[in-house]
Amino acid sequence: MHEKGIKRLGSQLFFMSPALLIFTGIIIIPILMSMYYSLFQWDGVSAKIYTELDNYTRLLSDPILWISLKNSVYLTLGALAVQLPLGLFFAIILSYKLKGSNFLKSIYFTPVMLSTAVLGILWGQIYDPNFGLLNNLLINLGLSDWTHTWLGEEATALGSVIAVVAWQFIGFYIIVYYGALQGISEEVMEAARVEGASELRIIFNIQIPLIWPTITFTVLNCVINSLKYFDLIYIMTGGGPNNSSEVLASYMMKNGFRLMDFGYGSTISTFLLLFGLVLAYLISKGLGQGTKKFQ
Repeated sequence: MHEKGIKRLGSQLFFMSPALLIFTGIIIIPILMSMYYSLFQWDGVSAKIYTELDNYTRLLSDPILWISLKNSVYLTLGALAVQLPLGLFFAIILSYKLKGSNFLKSIYFTPVMLSTAVLGILWGQIYDPNFGLLNNLLINLGLSDWTHTWLGEEATALGSVIAVVAWQFIGFYIIVYYGALQGISEEVMEAARVEGASELRIIFNIQIPLIWPTITFTVLNCVINSLKYFDLIYIMTGGGPNNSSEVLASYMMKNGFRLMDFGYGSTISTFLLLFGLVLAYLISKGLGQGTKKFQ
């Protein structure tokens, strides 16, 4: 039995080794290198200067970093508040197999498939203060006082980007929740209806508890993806105006590739990694309690 166990383990490692090598090469090694570079002052060209923990001391006293952290939290909360409830709502509607539901699923998922660069340019045109669709719509509705330079004002820049991010990925969560709902036995649903349960009671007492592991996954996925979000912000606002839409990922890229301060950029990336891990752990523990409650 012992020899069989060793052979089984060996065969498993053999077949897993290609994926493990790729994962190590593109994930683990870059993370370790980033942690290593965070201990140096380095512009990517000249010799590295070992600074011990000076970059982390600078991190703690950097006001822009804390603005970026606050904006990252706002972006994450905005994505959670919009993407998941709307995704679940539309998934439940689609689960009733309404006429044209397949067409609606394709429509909902379309923004997910579009390039972020295309979306950034498209929504930049919509937000344009002079000829953009949004301001023109508000003027035609008699709400000209509501018009703004959406991406050019500190009060509205971050919210405008959050709205696009939330809209872009609703379709992904619709598909995920729809697939989970299809795994619920129709006999359970029919038995509840025979017992006189309303549709709302079925949703909250049967469907949501049964897909709670999927909800846990989507919350973690949404949080992690929101924390590392960068490209749409880079295209639409560049982190401005006055750092009002700067997030941790964009601030990291700005230091590393625009200011050529790879040491400090690596320090920010290490901080982002640790912050994300701690947040993911806390969320998984909290939602895990919900999983035990529904079992």
